[in-house]
Amino acid sequence: MIETLVVAAVVLLVAGGIAAAITAVFLHRWRRAVLAGGGFAVHPLAAEQVDEFLADRGVFAVTATREFTAPAAKVWDALQLDGGFSWLPLITGIRYRDGSRSVGAMRSFDAPLFAVQERVVTHTPHTRLTVTGTRISIPVLVSGFAQDYRLTEHDGRTTLAWTIAVRPRVGGFLPLRWGAPFARPFATWAIKGLGTRI
Repeated sequence: MIETLVVAAVVLLVAGGIAAAITAVFLHRWRRAVLAGGGFAVHPLAAEQVDEFLADRGVFAVTATREFTAPAAKVWDALQLDGGFSWLPLITGIRYRDGSRSVGAMRSFDAPLFAVQERVVTHTPHTRLTVTGTRISIPVLVSGFAQDYRLTEHDGRTTLAWTIAVRPRVGGFLPLRWGAPFARPFATWAIKGLGTRI
């Protein structure tokens, strides 16, 4: 009896390892496709649709804020650099496709098994940067997403409010915003690293 259980456990572990390896291979290939300009399409937003999307009840959205001891111009410049969020473990970061940072500029965000392609839709220097997703490496999960960075300067200090909103392809009717309090500490920790670039 014990031998049968041990053999079953070993078979399950081996099968799980093989399934994980196959999944990793596919995820890595799909990631490379996004970085090459391909991947799976998501519904991009126009600038005038972003605020409504961020407020939509069917969207998971989380906002994290961080105050930096620098003027808005310096925080803005740090947001414009390639390699944003690369201070996080296993994150390669944000890379702009060319030298442009204005409305219409394309950028990618990637990690070893995940990548997205984004387009800048709002670019108000020292005040607001908004990007919308155009492609993603993982099919079926996401219908659309956006990131919104808003800077407010006061007394030589700048508060950055970073909102990330995602609409899933399925389950959009669920109260996904209830998960925001659990994601907010991670998002707050993620933008803290921006201070190393100021």
